[in-house]
Amino acid sequence: MPDRFRFPPTPTRPEFNEIGGIGFTDPYQWLEEDSGATLAWEAAQDRLARDLLHTDPLWSLALATARRFNASALHHRPPELHGRRWFVEHVPEGHALPVLDVADSPNVSTTSASARRVLDLAVETAGLPLHEPATMQWQPSPDGGLLAYQFSGPGRESLFRVRDVDSGEVLVDGLPEAGVYRVGWLPDGRRFFVVVIDGERPQRCPGLFQITLATSGARPTVCRQDLPSEFPARGVSVSADGRWALAHGPGRPYYVRDLTASDAEWRPFLPGSRSVFRGGIVGDEFIAVTDDGAPRGRVVALPLPGPGRDRSGWRELLPPGDTVLFSITPVGRELVLAELANGATRLRRISCQGTSLGEIPLPEPGMAWPGGGRDGGLVTPAGNGCTFAFSSLTRSPAAYRYDLATERLVPLSEPRAVVADAVTRSGTAHSADGTVIPYKIVARADVDLGTPQPLIISGYGALNIAWLPAYLFALPAAWVELGGVYVHAHLRGGGEFGTDWWRAARRDTKQRTFDDLHAVATDLIRHGHTTPGRLGVFGYSISALTAVVAVTQRPDLYRACVAALPVLDLLRCRRDPVTMADIVSVDFGDPDDPTDAAVLHRYSPYHQVRDAVDYPAVLLDCGSADRSCPAWHGRKMAARLQRATSARHPVLLRIRQAGHTVETSPDDALLREAEHLAFLIGELGLDVAHEEFPAGTRRMGKWARRNGTATP
Repeated sequence: MPDRFRFPPTPTRPEFNEIGGIGFTDPYQWLEEDSGATLAWEAAQDRLARDLLHTDPLWSLALATARRFNASALHHRPPELHGRRWFVEHVPEGHALPVLDVADSPNVSTTSASARRVLDLAVETAGLPLHEPATMQWQPSPDGGLLAYQFSGPGRESLFRVRDVDSGEVLVDGLPEAGVYRVGWLPDGRRFFVVVIDGERPQRCPGLFQITLATSGARPTVCRQDLPSEFPARGVSVSADGRWALAHGPGRPYYVRDLTASDAEWRPFLPGSRSVFRGGIVGDEFIAVTDDGAPRGRVVALPLPGPGRDRSGWRELLPPGDTVLFSITPVGRELVLAELANGATRLRRISCQGTSLGEIPLPEPGMAWPGGGRDGGLVTPAGNGCTFAFSSLTRSPAAYRYDLATERLVPLSEPRAVVADAVTRSGTAHSADGTVIPYKIVARADVDLGTPQPLIISGYGALNIAWLPAYLFALPAAWVELGGVYVHAHLRGGGEFGTDWWRAARRDTKQRTFDDLHAVATDLIRHGHTTPGRLGVFGYSISALTAVVAVTQRPDLYRACVAALPVLDLLRCRRDPVTMADIVSVDFGDPDDPTDAAVLHRYSPYHQVRDAVDYPAVLLDCGSADRSCPAWHGRKMAARLQRATSARHPVLLRIRQAGHTVETSPDDALLREAEHLAFLIGELGLDVAHEEFPAGTRRMGKWARRNGTATP
């Protein structure tokens, strides 16, 4: 192990495990517990990482660039029209946290005269430390007169209220169950359903309630709905006429209720189905995109009076085609169909009979997004039109409104950052089994791809989630702006090309995801775009697992790795029920099952670290309150790599007071982007202009030079 970094000493305390028939000794199992010794060790590791990253001469450049490009589609919610009122969430100039205004215009830049502030996250969380992350979700009543909202954050109880928008009177203050709340209003604006999602046990339903608001200050009526506790409820949708309600779980509605019937009981809908259905209620039908009998999707209408499982009663509006159909959203008298074409969003208008009515133009290949707190469709209905956020890899999110009558797309806000001279090219690689793997190369127009360049790859390849070219994080755009090359890889296991693409790389075939990434990396080197000494890989959440698997399987192929919020020990992850429910059991398998355990062990990064191997530079970035991807994964991996590596490259561990992805304070989100950027600039040798390093200076191996050693 190189000693020049003076890694904090890490005692080994071997403990023997047998999981799924796999026997192994774990020297760092003690780092799984948040004991005093563990937290002291973690703090020392974090200090080392911050000291190295923040004292580099290029830190100021990395921080300034990250600040300029700091944005995320995950935080962006477009304006919504309810009644005659526009609800506009935005971050005012000089503010760090979002506010919610009610206005007569959806345009953020023109709301100041008519806008009235109804929520301010900074005010509501004024008692919290500045580093404590918090989020807000809101849902107005259909006429815009009432507002249901919640504030939440990792490690603290959510606050749920219903407020009169005009008077400010609080009509509901809290619910019998704590958790994350999803609201579905009835058309009268006096009743609503609310699903309570248990953040610790997301696979069960702790509460589904119908709330009826009273008048004259009386307490509201709270009626618990009779649904099985094992039903993993995610939300309730109600038809525009108030007759039908659907209780949604992962991927589809599970129960239906006729609210006009005398018994008005919930009954199973689509019982036994394992297919996805994303859509909405139109009249007495549920119109949705489904992968039932169509891996790339088809559009069907299901009669709501029945259980939905009799396919003879289905009406097919659109058969399968070349694109991947994603979701249906009823808008006015039409339907907006979201589909994936060449790995990017496309929006089409169709009638309720399936007739094509035209396409909604988008600024460039990228991703449309309805905003946080919404499931299913990619647009939000707004009168005779819809709103959505749109972003690409080099264009930060902005809000748009499309009007069905005028067929015009109107920008409601401007993107915070754009790489004006970025060029996107397409490429393909052949994976180990011969499958063609598409990828996109993004670089400034003046970057010569015929000469090896500092290049970073990212891919998701899991959970049937489509890895679209969206502005999820600032790093790709900031990297390209500074002259680096970014590659967006469409790995099997993701949802970009239908459910067959997903099923091709899950459980016993999961290795294909990593084979795909290696194939893309090899193809980029073969074409002369980069070299192993200038190639990095990065990822967040599950894509962070993919990144670390890459460098443990092929340390010769990559020079640097940034992994934020990773899961890295796939055998001992059963200790965390959220990790198992959200991630591992869905796509990877059951570590207690001998067949699954053998597969997991073959690529679980923590278990595949080998002693005396030249590993790349690695930055592991974790959240102390992350329930999906707990920080102990990063702690153990850092300890194991620091002891095992024979290379003169750093292995750094950064721990933040944060949860998963959006559960991060604005200050920490900015620092995270800047630190990742600084790390990759230094390790991959990106040439940047700076007062201490003139343009053309080669920055390879900055950590080694600081410590008086040379890096190949």
